[in-house]
Amino acid sequence: MNIRLCNINDKENWIRLNRAFMAYELNDEEFWNNADTISDEQFGSVFEEAFNSPELITMMMVEEENETVGFANLMTIFSVWAHGKALILDDLFLSEGCRRKGLGKKAMECIENYAKENGYKRLQFQSEFSNPDAYNFYTKRGYKSEDMHFFVRYFN
Repeated sequence: MNIRLCNINDKENWIRLNRAFMAYELNDEEFWNNADTISDEQFGSVFEEAFNSPELITMMMVEEENETVGFANLMTIFSVWAHGKALILDDLFLSEGCRRKGLGKKAMECIENYAKENGYKRLQFQSEFSNPDAYNFYTKRGYKSEDMHFFVRYFN
């Protein structure tokens, strides 16, 4: 398994995997965006904007046997509580056939190492209550769950 920084040539795989990720997640039209209504052109624009904003987002691709099988999107913030930069794991997705094989664990280790090597003070993320597999995965890795409210408003 290899996890590496995304490059401009990853656009098609990033789009394909993000579509699969959105299909896997709950599809509540009042909360989550519906991937079926988003064109490849729109996804491509999002990819390009993200790729060209490395100060805000770090995109990683997960490979297994020369095939791109997953991705991670990481956001940088400054946290007064952490006394420095913090890394938010916004998305981590592995294709269905690649789960429960240790690839997620290896991906998290790579992300943790990336954070340490780049001076981040904290790695944080959130997971929906409706995703018990994610809860089990992260708690086995030593992460602790905090009860918090997640508020969101989307703007068109």
